[in-house]
Amino acid sequence: MNGAFRMALAAAGVALLAGCSGMELQKAESMSPQGSSHDRSLYDGYLALSEGEYKEGDYSDSDAFAMKAMDAGSGKAVQPDMIASRELPADKVQELTAARLRLMTAMSAGAAEAKPLEAADAQIAFDCWMQEQEENFQPADIAACRDDFMMAMTKLEERPKVAAAPPPPPAPMMAEPQAFTVHFDFDDSGLTPDARAMLADVVNAAKKDDYQTIDISGYTDLVGADAYNQVLSEQRANSVINFLVDSGIEAGKIVGRGLGKADPVVDVQKPEMANRRVEIRLEP
Repeated sequence: MNGAFRMALAAAGVALLAGCSGMELQKAESMSPQGSSHDRSLYDGYLALSEGEYKEGDYSDSDAFAMKAMDAGSGKAVQPDMIASRELPADKVQELTAARLRLMTAMSAGAAEAKPLEAADAQIAFDCWMQEQEENFQPADIAACRDDFMMAMTKLEERPKVAAAPPPPPAPMMAEPQAFTVHFDFDDSGLTPDARAMLADVVNAAKKDDYQTIDISGYTDLVGADAYNQVLSEQRANSVINFLVDSGIEAGKIVGRGLGKADPVVDVQKPEMANRRVEIRLEP
């Protein structure tokens, strides 16, 4: 075989090989991607990388990215490029190794399921960065892929904001103790119209703030025998208690007693309305 013929064969072989390069892109473009939203996002991203490299005449990387696109579009697990798969500049190996570890840490924590689009963006940007860094002659493209990776990782690692717990409800205001006094006619335990009006206010106050204790103390003036006045003071206390119970106040909340001549408001030995009284105290 003469030399000229051998050279012709070699040239034909080179042409044939060149014609076969880049064919994977067409296959990738013709498929209908399947799988999860993460798989389909990887397919779209790798297809875009393949198209970009094809337009630049880098048919080898175009084919590599196209095959990754087809694997992702078939629902296969596609990993980011291994560090050893590229001939990287020595001073860039450590940075890219750390970047891949960061990406794989997020993936192992379920990033592809929790944030499928962001996880795909991060992986595509990483493989783009690896490819451009291996070529190492287009600084702008290297920086763009690296920046895309960093941005995607920031979104991927962002933790959801936890809504602040609502402030505790204010403590219920404790009702303040209240005191009322009703007066009686001389030597009588019946309720006067004024006494009934006052007791209606007692009922409203007791129901409004749900007082737990209603203390009733009956008194007399200083006229008459002690024993008689003791009974009269108890009768006056009972008149008030009966009114409150008939008005819907729980009897169990009421504490009643008669105190006779004790604790006079006015210390005089004669009939005195100020002393003829029942004192009512509402306690929370």
